Amino acid sequence: MNIAIVDDDVDFSSELQQYVIMFIERLYTRYEIDIINSDFFNNSLDKNYDIVFLDIDLKEINGINIGKKLLVSEANPIIIFVSSRGDLVFSSLSVRPFYFVRKAYLRQDLEEMFILLKTYLKETMQLFTFDFHGRKSNLFLKDIYFIESSGHDVTLYTKNGEYCYRSTMRNILDTLGTETIVQFQKSFSVNLDYIKEIEKNTIILKNNEEFNIGRKFKNNVIQKYKEHFLR
Repeated sequence: MNIAIVDDDVDFSSELQQYVIMFIERLYTRYEIDIINSDFFNNSLDKNYDIVFLDIDLKEINGINIGKKLLVSEANPIIIFVSSRGDLVFSSLSVRPFYFVRKAYLRQDLEEMFILLKTYLKETMQLFTFDFHGRKSNLFLKDIYFIESSGHDVTLYTKNGEYCYRSTMRNILDTLGTETIVQFQKSFSVNLDYIKEIEKNTIILKNNEEFNIGRKFKNNVIQKYKEHFLR
């Protein structure tokens, strides 16, 4: 688990780090926390982080602009804004952050956020095991971008490449047992976290690929997307 704290306040960064350690060590034995107090833009994108705690009102750059770049990056990190500027909460929604933590209410907001984050991590960081070329392979749910089925084969398009093996769309969705991956055509399902936006009947992925939404799936896709976005 790789975590970044991006803030120009050195003392606050250290304080936040202690809260994060107390939370994360209950879930993971291996983790790394980087504190980024300068060259925010380059350092934030230099490594594939799973979680980024990001201040908005930085000296060199607006944190929302960093968030926009992280949003469409391959790493697809969980973005948590931490700011003393509560008036920027609505502006931050363009980045679809997991949470907005107010520095003035740091402990209170972190406690509420960590409860939600624990549930989310347990779902998205679960391992999916399947047979690939005669051996067992594992993928984190969050690393699956979308799924395509053709006859009795399915192809997983993931952060680590493509995996094709014998199965059906119905079987793989039942096995995954998650609402994070939603079927939008007879032969396609997508990870909601990998959707950049939905325009009318079209899904636009973070790599700018576009897919039409099947008529019978449209209402469910829109509903799940809204629920996921407003989680």
